[in-house]
Amino acid sequence: MRKIKFKTRAQWGYFKSAIIGIAIGMLIAPGIADLIRDNENSEYGNRQSVKEKLEDYIDTIASSFAPGERVKVIINGDVVAIAKNQSEGDTAFKQARLAYNADGIKPLWVDVTYEQVNKDDPADKELLKNNKTMKEQELVDAITARLTAGARDDKKLAYTMRIDDYIVTMEKFDDVISVLEKVQSAYDTNDDFRVCLKQPESKNVAMYEVEINEKLDDVERNVPDKIENKEETIDGTSEEESSEIPAGVTTEAATEASKTTSEVSIPEYTRTMLTGSEPEETGEESANDEEASGEKDSSDNNEADSAEGDNEEEASTELTVDEADPAVVEAEARLSSEDGVKYVGFSDRIYVAETYVNSSEIKDKDTVYNDVTTPVDEEGVYVVVPGDCLSIIAEKVGISEDKIKELNEGIEDDDDIYYDDRLNILVPTPPIEVMIEKQETYTEKFYADVEYQDDADMFIGETSVVQEGSPGIHTVTDLVTYKGDLESDRKHVDEVVEVSAVAQVVLRGTKSKPTYMYPVTNWNITSNFGYRWGRLHAGTDVGVPQGTTVRASRGGQVVTAGWVGGYGNCVIIDHGDGVSTRYGHLSQVLVSVGQYVDQGDQVALSGNTGRSTGPHLHFEIRINGEAVDPMTYLQ
Repeated sequence: MRKIKFKTRAQWGYFKSAIIGIAIGMLIAPGIADLIRDNENSEYGNRQSVKEKLEDYIDTIASSFAPGERVKVIINGDVVAIAKNQSEGDTAFKQARLAYNADGIKPLWVDVTYEQVNKDDPADKELLKNNKTMKEQELVDAITARLTAGARDDKKLAYTMRIDDYIVTMEKFDDVISVLEKVQSAYDTNDDFRVCLKQPESKNVAMYEVEINEKLDDVERNVPDKIENKEETIDGTSEEESSEIPAGVTTEAATEASKTTSEVSIPEYTRTMLTGSEPEETGEESANDEEASGEKDSSDNNEADSAEGDNEEEASTELTVDEADPAVVEAEARLSSEDGVKYVGFSDRIYVAETYVNSSEIKDKDTVYNDVTTPVDEEGVYVVVPGDCLSIIAEKVGISEDKIKELNEGIEDDDDIYYDDRLNILVPTPPIEVMIEKQETYTEKFYADVEYQDDADMFIGETSVVQEGSPGIHTVTDLVTYKGDLESDRKHVDEVVEVSAVAQVVLRGTKSKPTYMYPVTNWNITSNFGYRWGRLHAGTDVGVPQGTTVRASRGGQVVTAGWVGGYGNCVIIDHGDGVSTRYGHLSQVLVSVGQYVDQGDQVALSGNTGRSTGPHLHFEIRINGEAVDPMTYLQ
């Protein structure tokens, strides 16, 4: 039996081998026939050996059975070649770049991506049918040819600016700088900063990064001389000259930089603040303005002094500050003198590259300026905070309530939003967003933390204020970051306490609250606490059979154990904090005066003694001798 099975398996193995061999033969046979035909038709000197062509053909067949996924090498959206894997494609691209720049460095702006070949996709199937997996040198040659084709003579040198996903091309280098300076200068009201271009770290890449420098720094670096070199580099100077050029700057920027030594700074009080208000005019600013103009007469000086005095008087009425304190005066002067704009730049990184493009892809600078300053809706998320409703959220984010409902499925009214929900919103944001860092000093009230003191005589949860607090006054300096006109971040830089805050002092109890248990089981109320027939029924009556066990509702000392008028046989327990409990109409008392009992101890048996119309227990709780409703404490 075993021999038969072994023989059958062997025969099946031979059969499979034969099938595979026939399939391979059918694949190879047409190729061999074509090779022989080409070899016979070619001139002897140009013939390639049948052996070499056969090797290529076998490699092509083998690659179709090779494990792993092949990738498409895509340059600027066009499939250039098919590689075995992305690593091989990256290596070939680097070699192609070297070959492309073999006769001198040329500008290049290409987008290289890789996608796996999907054998189930009809388009990829057709691609595989018409393109074989390339060998290393073939892959390099194909990519080099694509790079060379991208720099044909019908294209012209231009400058492409990239801001995140926004890409635009302008004809002149100065146009790029002009647009950026126009956007930035709208917030740089003192004209303190200049748009510059940072030189590429590698000489093989003609790409610059935009950076913002103070104009004073440009003057110290002798910008006018180096601007000339920069222009020569753009027009095609030698590598030796361009290597000495610092951050790139335009000709217009150089001209402005050369004038800065003779410019007069704009007085602080003429600035337009981001909040819409203007800073108060100070004596120091008035003096600087007078010195710069030299045209104010003595009457103007008197008016300025008077205005300054009025400002000081008005400020003194708002806050209680010890103006005679030298430390406070010095701190205020130091902090306020350092206020103002510290930086005006851009929120996103901006790159500029030299590239060759068709004339139709170039935009003029006015069109580009309008594009980069026009807000477009970007997806964002709003986190719901306490007190929010749809109308408030709509006002905060600047879109309509209907739009919020459209963007968030399932939200129809205010009842559908909850604290900490994440709502999809649209945020109008321009492609270029200006970032401003500004130091601001202001005076405000502040409060000290409440001081708590433990009190063992008070129950947990009870508090008592023993000292009222009062606010202090401090001068705070913040470094505020704005994106456009909206505040995005705030960091504390310094603080001067002018009036110390007084903390509120509160006593809080640490003693556990007493608990009261039901004195009998099967609690069945027959008469509640309250007035009836013009008299106060000072306790709660519970209907129980005579002889039912009565237990202490709370631990304490027995102060009464015997007959008490209308209560009949009665037990009174003092709990030591002004609270006592009473148990009336008892049939039998089981404790004696002076005895201490714990909560739940048996103290008596229920009965029908005293002023009673039937067997029941009369239970009272008295605080400082005054009866209270027992059910409030039992429940």
